[in-house]
Amino acid sequence: MRPFLFARRKFLCLMLVATVLLSFPIRPAEAGKRYALVVGVKKYRSNQPLPELAYTENDATEFAKLLKQGGYDVTLMTQTEGRMDGKDVFLPTASYIRDQIDAILGSQFLKSDDLVLVALTGHGVQYELTSGDKKTGKFYFCPADADVSKLKSAKEITAANNLLDLAELYQNLERCKAGGKLLLVDACRNDPTKPSLVRSTSSVTLPPLPPPPGGIAAYFSCSAHEQAIEDQDLKHGVFFHHIIEGLQGDADAGTAKRPADGEITLAELSEHVGRGTYDFVRRKYQGYKQTPELRGEFRVSIPLFKLPMATAKKPEDVPTPNTFASSTSKLGERQILIMEGVPFASGTGKPGERRILIMEGVPFAFRRIPPTTALPGKFMMGTSASEASHEDDEAQVHVTLTQGYWMLETEVTQAMYFAVMQNRPWQGKEDVKEGAAFPASYINWKEASQFCEKLTLAAHVAKILSAKERIALPTEAQWEWAARAGTTTAYISGNEDSKLGEFAWYDENALAIGEIYPHQVGLKKPNAWGLQDISGNLLEWCSDNYGGTLAGGTDPTGASAASSRVLRGGSFGSLASDCRVGYRNHDDPTLVRDSFGFRVVCVSE
Repeated sequence: MRPFLFARRKFLCLMLVATVLLSFPIRPAEAGKRYALVVGVKKYRSNQPLPELAYTENDATEFAKLLKQGGYDVTLMTQTEGRMDGKDVFLPTASYIRDQIDAILGSQFLKSDDLVLVALTGHGVQYELTSGDKKTGKFYFCPADADVSKLKSAKEITAANNLLDLAELYQNLERCKAGGKLLLVDACRNDPTKPSLVRSTSSVTLPPLPPPPGGIAAYFSCSAHEQAIEDQDLKHGVFFHHIIEGLQGDADAGTAKRPADGEITLAELSEHVGRGTYDFVRRKYQGYKQTPELRGEFRVSIPLFKLPMATAKKPEDVPTPNTFASSTSKLGERQILIMEGVPFASGTGKPGERRILIMEGVPFAFRRIPPTTALPGKFMMGTSASEASHEDDEAQVHVTLTQGYWMLETEVTQAMYFAVMQNRPWQGKEDVKEGAAFPASYINWKEASQFCEKLTLAAHVAKILSAKERIALPTEAQWEWAARAGTTTAYISGNEDSKLGEFAWYDENALAIGEIYPHQVGLKKPNAWGLQDISGNLLEWCSDNYGGTLAGGTDPTGASAASSRVLRGGSFGSLASDCRVGYRNHDDPTLVRDSFGFRVVCVSE
C-alpha cells in the first residue's frame, strides 16, 4: 500500500459543495453573476489538537484558479495569501472569514439569477448537543485561530473558541438574495473528546447532522463512520481532487439523451465526484470506504460551471471549408469530405504528414507512415531476448513493408465511431466516460472490422478513395512499424519506463490513482510520426490472427488460422512492461472489454 495521510484527530478538511435553492431558475451558465469564497486552513496554533494538514492550500488555491477561469469572482483566503503585503484581511481567521461571508452573502445587489459558492478547507469538529432526551450533532469549521483544546461539549462553546458553526453558514446562505447557493464540504466531523475516532465524519457515539434548511443542499466528502483521505500521490484530498477534475471537463459526460455540452451541472459533478472518490479509495486503500454524501433539496440540472473554450479538446489544424473539394457526397445522411488534390491513400507523403477526412462534421486526422524501404537499415519486429520483460512470442523477425500507408492519429473516438456506426457500444458500461474526445471502448474485433467496411464504402461512394484503396485495421507489422517510428527502444519514450507517463495513460497515472477509464485522446505527447496514445489508454485490435511466433518477411499478415486476434499497445490498466512497443496481447474476436479499442489505417492495395 502506498503512503497516505490521515489528519489525526478531530478533523479534516472542510471544503464545500452545494447549496442550491429549489426555486433557482435553470439558465445558461453565463446567466447572472457568480461569486465564490474559497477558504483553506493549513496550520493551527501549536497548543491545539489540530495537526497541520498537507494539501488544503493546494485544494483551495487550485480550485480558486479554476473558478476564475470559469468566470467566477473569487475571494481566496489562505495563510499564504494572507501573509502577502497588504492582504492580511485574507488570513483565514474566524473574524476575517465572517467579514468576507457577510460582504459576499449579505450583498444587497445580488439577484435571483446570481450564484454564490462557499468553499472551506481545513479541520472540522463535531460535538453532541443534548437537550432533554434529544441529541443533535453540532458541526464546526475550524479557522486558523480556533481553540478546541479544552472543549468537551457543544454547550461549552463561546465566541472565544473562534469556531464557525455550520448552522451559522446555513443561516447566512438562507438570507442571501442570490438564487443559486453552493456549499462544498470536504471535512471530517470528529468528536475531539474521543481521540480514537480517527477522521470519521460522525462517530458512532454522535447523532447525524441535521439536514440543511429547505432549499439548501450540502455535499460532504464522506458519509457517517467513514474517513476522508488526503492522498500523497494526488497532492490533494481525494474528494477535492475529483471536484477539480470534474470541473476541468471530466464531469461533462454525454449520454444518448444529453450530449456533452461544455456545461457542468450539479448532477454531473456529483456523479463524477461520488463514483470517482469511492472507487479511488476502495481500490487504493483496501479496507476503507469514502462515500461523498449530497444532502438537501435542489435541482440537479442547474449548470454550475461553463468550460472555457480553451479547455475543450479540439483537433489541431482542422481545415476550413475551402480546403475541401467543393462537392460532397452522402451515404444516407452522412456527409463525407476530403482534402482537395491527390487521392487520400495514394502518393508518397513525408513521414508524419497530416491529412484529414471529415465525416458528419467529425475530423479523422491521419498521419503518413512510410514503407520500411524509405528508411536506412532493417525493420526488426519484436524484441530482443535481452530486453527487460521480453516474452517468448516477441522473438524478433525481419519485416519489409513495401507500401506506405496512412494511420489514424489517435484511437477511434466515440464521435468517430458514432458518425460511422450510429451506435454507442460503450454506453452504460462500467469504467468508461462519455464524450466526443474519449476513445470508443467495449469494441470487439468484428465491430472494429465492420467500422472499417462502412467507412470504406462511404469513401468509395464519395469518390474519395479509389477502388484499390480502403480503410482497414492495421496488420500487426504495420502497427509496430508505425508505433516505433524508426526507433528501436523498448518504449516509445526510451529504453526505461521513467518517462512513459508523458506519452501514455497506464496503470501508474490512471488505474492506480483511481482514474479507471480510458482518457481523452490526444492529451499525451506524440511519437516521431505524430501518433498519439499509441501506447496505453486502450489495447488496439490488429487485423492478424494471433500466432505464438511473429510472422516475418514481406508484408506479413499473421498466422493463417487461429482462435484469437492480436491486440497491441497496452491500456489504462496495464503495467508499464505491457506498454512496451513489442508487447503482444490477443483475445477472442467476439469479446468486448473496457480496455479494448482500435485505430485504423488507410491503405492502397
